[in-house]
Amino acid sequence: MSETMIYASKADIEALYGPDFLTDILPGEMTEPADIDAAVANALSAASEEIDEYLSARYRLPLKSAPSNLRRPAIDIAVYVLANRHSSLTEDIRQRYEDATARLKRIADGKSGLGTSEPRIDGGGSTTATGSGADFTAEPRRFTRDTMR
Repeated sequence: MSETMIYASKADIEALYGPDFLTDILPGEMTEPADIDAAVANALSAASEEIDEYLSARYRLPLKSAPSNLRRPAIDIAVYVLANRHSSLTEDIRQRYEDATARLKRIADGKSGLGTSEPRIDGGGSTTATGSGADFTAEPRRFTRDTMR
């Protein structure tokens, strides 16, 4: 089994929501930096695994690199995991989680993509017009130089 790619970091969460956000949603007795780091790392790993569940419907995993537009869904899913686990779940956190999973569903359904990091789909065929694997036929031309005289 391959290692899960982590799509966001603790620093990403702090950059988006501020440096005190994580300590606000974690229990008051969790004050040791190592404990906070471990809880956040576990939540980010869980978020990345959830993202991979959606991506696996459309892409071969692991991706070669982490698309930057997966950072926000990873953050919002990880925050949901942390808040839900520690009874700090708010309506805003729940809504951000639902928005993130809705975005991932659109990606899985092919209605949205990964932006500039979109992996190319390998059709296994030639890229030339004659060897593309697609055949097109057309009706004979009705108007030619000879018929227009």
